[in-house]
Amino acid sequence: MSRGIQKLRSRATGEWAGVQEEPLAEEPCFEDEDAVFPDCKPTTRPPWKKLLWVKQDYPDNYVDSSFLSQLRRNDNVAQYSFRSLFLDSSVIIMHLCTIVVFVVVFLGIFNHEWDPEFFAIIASVLTVPGYFVYEKYKIHNDDKSRPSTIKGALLIVFVLLALSPVLKSLTRSTSSDSIWAIACWLGLANVCFHDYTDGTRTASGTPSLKLTRPILSTNLAMLAAIVLASQLRTTMAVFCFVLFSVILFGVFPMFTQWCRATSRRGYWVLLSILLILSASGLYVIGGLWALGAWIGVKLFVSVGAPLWLLALQKYKNDIQGPWDIAKPVIRNRP
Repeated sequence: MSRGIQKLRSRATGEWAGVQEEPLAEEPCFEDEDAVFPDCKPTTRPPWKKLLWVKQDYPDNYVDSSFLSQLRRNDNVAQYSFRSLFLDSSVIIMHLCTIVVFVVVFLGIFNHEWDPEFFAIIASVLTVPGYFVYEKYKIHNDDKSRPSTIKGALLIVFVLLALSPVLKSLTRSTSSDSIWAIACWLGLANVCFHDYTDGTRTASGTPSLKLTRPILSTNLAMLAAIVLASQLRTTMAVFCFVLFSVILFGVFPMFTQWCRATSRRGYWVLLSILLILSASGLYVIGGLWALGAWIGVKLFVSVGAPLWLLALQKYKNDIQGPWDIAKPVIRNRP
């Protein structure tokens, strides 16, 4: 526009003699000037790029229409089904049944004068065939591990037998109320820190029979067993109860995990037996109210919690795009 105004002004006043006009600097033309100046060619800006380190001819708050063209939502979100969640909740039910059996046995020995030797003998007798079944059907057979396993089992038995008098007097100066509170908190921590993975698949999704050992939860369970065993009356009762706890929390979880990885039918049979034992024991110890509470817990874990998760799944909003931080892919070398 300024160039056209200058031409009109020079024609009206006339050109001054001896004065040569300096050429005006060229100014960019825009599309709306084509009607006034047909010789002016419009200039177009380069397309906007999603690069912060490049200086572009756009304002800082400019948002291009292609900014969200590569937006992705819920690409890596797993879509669950009620059947899969119900089956996976059986691992939690299995561990809760184990804890219920542990509590029932202790209350029976402590309040109802059940024979502790009976439970220790039954657990030991069932462990022997279970170990041989595991050794027979496992994929990697190692004959050298059997003598070391037998030596380790005998060492644990003799150590517990020697430490039973010490364990009996461990909490003599502590009140019973404190012992019950400590045992409850340890049991709750055991439930929270237990490894509920099945251990049947690796990170790449291939089948695997590598058994995991939840060290923290096992130590918490054994600490609760030792604390409760210190309240028993005789040294033999302390030894039998701690030995029963070692088998229940140390050996039995590994066997159930292996059973789930190799034989689904055997796993469900084992779970059914535990459900019957836990329900029967709670009915004998606590009556109908304890049995009803236990049934409510099982229904919530196996039915209520999966339905709740499915109801909340529609609110999942996982946004991804090319601007996200790149995640390194770690590949295991053979």
